[in-house]
Amino acid sequence: MGVYTVTQEQWQEVMGNNPSFFRDEKNLPVESVPWDDCQGFTKKLREKDKKLYRLPTEAEWEYACRARTTTPFHFGQTISTDQANYNGNFTYGNGKKGVYREKTTPVGSFPANSWGLYDMHGNVFQWCQDWHGDYPQNDVVDPTGAEKGKLRVLRGGSWLINPEYCRSAYRLGTEPGYRFHDFGLRVCFFVE
Repeated sequence: MGVYTVTQEQWQEVMGNNPSFFRDEKNLPVESVPWDDCQGFTKKLREKDKKLYRLPTEAEWEYACRARTTTPFHFGQTISTDQANYNGNFTYGNGKKGVYREKTTPVGSFPANSWGLYDMHGNVFQWCQDWHGDYPQNDVVDPTGAEKGKLRVLRGGSWLINPEYCRSAYRLGTEPGYRFHDFGLRVCFFVE
């Protein structure tokens, strides 16, 4: 799993463009990317680096986000704007109001989870490989989601919205061609 979300510089190097709305600082996450374009990015990255890059499955994303925790956030029962970039005008649980930055922040600006992954909560929603659908009703090892659908999964929350959407378990379904300035990506690769 990528330690950070994909940055604008990384996207520019692979795709030759920068679709992002926010461009005023170095090392910002790429955003305004639809799922379809993320597939193009991972394909070009595979061709360039000869590694099997892809978007994480929804199950992989949540497992990596939680880092063996069972709380709503990998750092506990609530969240603060010292821990993640989200709309601090809203609270979760016993949390307090905080800063609303009104834009993305450079990747890695907030503490990593215990597995060293940054920005698993907030900053930009992260596209997953899966179709959005119901969870299986029985125990499944490494599930891959629905086989078909109209919506793709986004996880992690963003700078724009309230902290409820940043929870480890929150799932958002959106059309794969939709782009918005809080949609980004994190890539993973696997070894054969």
